[in-house]
Amino acid sequence: MTLLERLNLENQILLKDGMSQYLVKYSQSGGFYYIYGDYNSSSGKKYTIWCRLPDYYPSTCPSVYVYKPNPLIGYGGVYINSYEPSSHSMHTLKPSSSGEVQICHWRQSSWHSGITLNKVMIKVMLWFEAFEQHLLTGQPIDNFVSTMN
Repeated sequence: MTLLERLNLENQILLKDGMSQYLVKYSQSGGFYYIYGDYNSSSGKKYTIWCRLPDYYPSTCPSVYVYKPNPLIGYGGVYINSYEPSSHSMHTLKPSSSGEVQICHWRQSSWHSGITLNKVMIKVMLWFEAFEQHLLTGQPIDNFVSTMN
């Protein structure tokens, strides 16, 4: 299967699953594929994610960033990126060069080419819902979502 065939299949799956806001697009100027879309949480807050698909996708795990709001402020006014460059308890990885929070959605060691973007986006949406619980309670995100084994 070619990359273009795979991405067409990914978009069909995203559409079928009601995630049309996360369809894969192509940047003519940059020469890469990406996802850019909004998530409206159950409390009504809006978050924008950005994901440039890596050159070796689907063999390589894509990085997903919170594009807006940036900075992402957690409970008590604490910047989410201030926990560490990556935080197991907050399910974050190294932020982008412009400070965007990177959501940990899959262990690199567990990633394989059979994982589709709809599964990634479901985990991203769950992360936002857990983040909102963090905002209410101050508890870390890993209290609301479990780590994959």
